[in-house]
Amino acid sequence: MRKQNSDFEARFISEEGSRLKNRDYFGYVELDEFACYVIADGITEVTDVESARLAIETVILSFQENPSLSKRAVKRLLKRANRALLGKESDRRLKASITVVVTDYQKMRYGYVGNTRLRMYRGGAVYRQTRDMSLAQEMVEQEKIARDELMQHEERNNLYAYLGQKNFKSVVSKKIKLAETDMIALYTRGIWGECGRGGAG
Repeated sequence: MRKQNSDFEARFISEEGSRLKNRDYFGYVELDEFACYVIADGITEVTDVESARLAIETVILSFQENPSLSKRAVKRLLKRANRALLGKESDRRLKASITVVVTDYQKMRYGYVGNTRLRMYRGGAVYRQTRDMSLAQEMVEQEKIARDELMQHEERNNLYAYLGQKNFKSVVSKKIKLAETDMIALYTRGIWGECGRGGAG
């Protein structure tokens, strides 16, 4: 049982902010051999829609049914979350950004769609980080705008991929071997939107 031989700590911070209802959710499950950590951000402006919560519940339940670190398994988690949003009856289409991390306590893999973010720190420096699936991020990569303009650009929240699309494209990482003192941060635009240049890479 790998969990007994590992020292993993999960913490989360959330503040309600200026909206009537918080549309961000975080969830995780730690099993003997595997663990899964998920953050999601509801995109829809309707306050009673809980896209992020539905996405996370779907991922966690699906992971518990068949825990795995394979690339196919992580893609399947994201696809199931997408189907859950598409299948939910609502006046408005449900949409969300999501980042999923799975681990066997020795290695990890992550997958994401939208503009929730992951940063992995090793030795006090950024070791891995995700990129937004936004038009502004594309403009940075095409050198149409400077990297430090990303956070203020009007297209920073204009996403070309997110949960709630019939055909969406997710990104799934390779396996990453974990080292002692590694730190992984998952966060939504409620945090990175206030962090200046923090995460454009």
